[in-house]
Amino acid sequence: MEAVKIVGTAQRSSTAAPQLSGYIFQLERALLHLATADDDAMVAVEYPDDVAILRAGKVTLVEQDKNSVQSGRDILRNRSKNLWRTLQIWLKIHESSNSADCVRYLMVTNTTSSDTIASALKKRMTGDLTPGEVVALLRSGSGPKSKSKIQEIIDDVLNRSDDVLASLIAKIEIVESHSIAESRARLTSAFAIDPSVHSETILDSLLGWLTRLLRELWQAGQVGVIDRKACVLQCRRTEQALVRQRLLPRPSREIVPGEADRERVKARPFVAHLGRVESEDDIILEAIDQFLQFNIEKHRLTAQGDIPDGEWSARGDRLTTRWRGVVRRVKLELPEASDVLRGKHILARSTIDHYESLSGQACDELYMTAGHYHRLADQDLVWWDPSYQKDG
Repeated sequence: MEAVKIVGTAQRSSTAAPQLSGYIFQLERALLHLATADDDAMVAVEYPDDVAILRAGKVTLVEQDKNSVQSGRDILRNRSKNLWRTLQIWLKIHESSNSADCVRYLMVTNTTSSDTIASALKKRMTGDLTPGEVVALLRSGSGPKSKSKIQEIIDDVLNRSDDVLASLIAKIEIVESHSIAESRARLTSAFAIDPSVHSETILDSLLGWLTRLLRELWQAGQVGVIDRKACVLQCRRTEQALVRQRLLPRPSREIVPGEADRERVKARPFVAHLGRVESEDDIILEAIDQFLQFNIEKHRLTAQGDIPDGEWSARGDRLTTRWRGVVRRVKLELPEASDVLRGKHILARSTIDHYESLSGQACDELYMTAGHYHRLADQDLVWWDPSYQKDG
């Protein structure tokens, strides 16, 4: 019970959680712009606003991100600092010499805003109110004057002419993003993340990459500007790494065949092929394990849909072609040797030091090549005794 009290007190008094939640919200918004902006765009964080889009060095979109960890809280109430401080910041941008290039001003929240002014801004977006009508509501809805810091900000904003305010309001959009899952789904769609990989892993990786890159830029005294192409490339590289990881067979130590399975396959053709070249018992036992391990992993990777059947056939063809070359070389190098000795060389050169790729990816588990060879031998597609004659 005491621990619960401590946790509850920490949750009520700590400001870290809301701040961190706000930072993550801001970075995820930056990621969304990186995913959806034009190829030549760059996205800035904390310059000249929470998030901004730049093209040819000029700001074309600015965004204020307002996040709350309190469910149901209206962040943009008529006399809220969030609303009026945002307008104050935007007026400075709007009145700058390059203001014509900035055509969108986004006010993004994770809650629903329903007070008079926020509602009027939404109605302007749908065409139900004109910018001039919103200006009138801005002046009338700001409430009675008081001696407070927020009043100083309100007075500064309303000190502008109706025309200046209307021209800014014409560019303002309110975006309400409520669900974390919905935001993540939108990011997944915007980046066109491969559905075969875990999208949350990709997005978390991109957030880490973005955080690290921004930190490095800021520590170097530079503006936090990220190239969209660099972000998309990072996304694709992370995807590819996950795909490679998914395609990687498990280490041999994780696949231990049972004794019953070992006994069951001792009478199979691939074991007979090993006997024709008088393979030692330890080589036969190793080959049996490799055969079983390969079959287990092949089934797993195929069942998961990671490796199509066609790739296994193509891989078998590559191994068979390589085996033919091995047979030719051994016959040329050992013309006087017995078939048993030459067979031992063919077996060793085929299965000991070669690692065949899998679906275009390097495959460093030896059992995946040696075991595949033994499976081919089990089908009489390869063999070790050069004098062996395939039936039919």
